[in-house]
Formats: sequence, structure tokens, C-alpha cells
Amino acid sequence: MPRWRDFRRFLDRNATFLRHGRNHDIYLYHGQRIRVSRSSAEIGRNTWKEILTQQLGMTQEEFNAGLK
Repeated sequence: MPRWRDFRRFLDRNATFLRHGRNHDIYLYHGQRIRVSRSSAEIGRNTWKEILTQQLGMTQEEFNAGLK
């Protein structure tokens, strides 16, 4: 499972940064606002599946390609 910092790195490359929140950052990705924790912890399996399908609309392989 990826970590929150991996998700932030993906969004830094593929989304528009909007602002810093108290414990999270907010990005705009394909017209959708996405909140990302500033934690460096690993993202839980169910949470990650929800992020991929509902917020990003992509597969794990597509996400990995977006990090390169």
C-alpha cells in the first residue's frame, strides 16, 4: 500500500495545488477537490481502494505510472 506522501507526490505532478489545511493539503484533480493527509503513514487498504476508484478513477498500475 502506498503512503500519504506517495499520494501527495502523485498529485504534485498531476493536479493543481489549491491550499494547505491544518493537517492536510487540498488539490484539484479533474474538477474534484481532494484532501490529502500530511501524515507519512501508510494508507489503509480500503481507504486506498476508495481513493483509486472514486477520487482518481484509475487502477493501481495507472497510479504507479503517474509517479514516474
